[in-house]
Amino acid sequence: MASKKALARKTVPPPAAKAATKTPAKPRGARAAAPKKPTTDASPTPMPMPMPAMLLDATSEPDVVDVPARSVLEIEGAGAPGDAAFQAALGAVYGVTYTVKFARKFAGRPTFRVGALEGRWTAETTQAHGRPPPSTWRWQVRLSVPDDVDDGEVEATIAAVIEKAGKRGGKLEASAEAKRVRLRRLPATRLGRVLHVGPYADEPATFARLEARLAREGLTPGRAHLEVYLGDPRRVAPAKLRTVLLRELEG
Repeated sequence: MASKKALARKTVPPPAAKAATKTPAKPRGARAAAPKKPTTDASPTPMPMPMPAMLLDATSEPDVVDVPARSVLEIEGAGAPGDAAFQAALGAVYGVTYTVKFARKFAGRPTFRVGALEGRWTAETTQAHGRPPPSTWRWQVRLSVPDDVDDGEVEATIAAVIEKAGKRGGKLEASAEAKRVRLRRLPATRLGRVLHVGPYADEPATFARLEARLAREGLTPGRAHLEVYLGDPRRVAPAKLRTVLLRELEG
């Protein structure tokens, strides 16, 4: 259901540019010192990505994958992505997730990479065919976190987010949304999967290919589906946007 222009704001804001450093000029006639050879491998260890790889590495060929149990920070709501409530929800889930990440870093605890945004979409309607109206859409937006994140850590993080928002001018709407972010333990599940390349409006044709594959395997698609957003619509042309589409299965 991500075939909406408002999804352009669905991605995390780009990180702040690094401060430019000015290299002092060498005195005239000075000889440059030869660089020392490193005695050990100084390459940093990459931070782990808590999001399961099979949610990211889909191809254009539909398949079925088993996703392990995982932990996410999630906020839910209703309506279209262009609604103010949806945009506020995105800001809250990103704010809480990044605050968890950096609080761990400052405490000297193992941290993690914040992965791609994931959305779960369904509709409360009896409509059997066609696209349901946005007024019926229900969504959960999620970001993956390590399994050792617990409720106490999330509660403390939300309190910190709210306090910080208050010091910056009392953004009550941001504070209210932060209180709705929750930690969820998602069970292992089997999903139909395919990579969609192109505008969000063209997703139905890709879903049709996925559902044809499921039918050949005797699998029945459920009403809900997931979308993992790999591209930033603010920087990528619509024809090159990459979205992993995952269909929940019945039974």
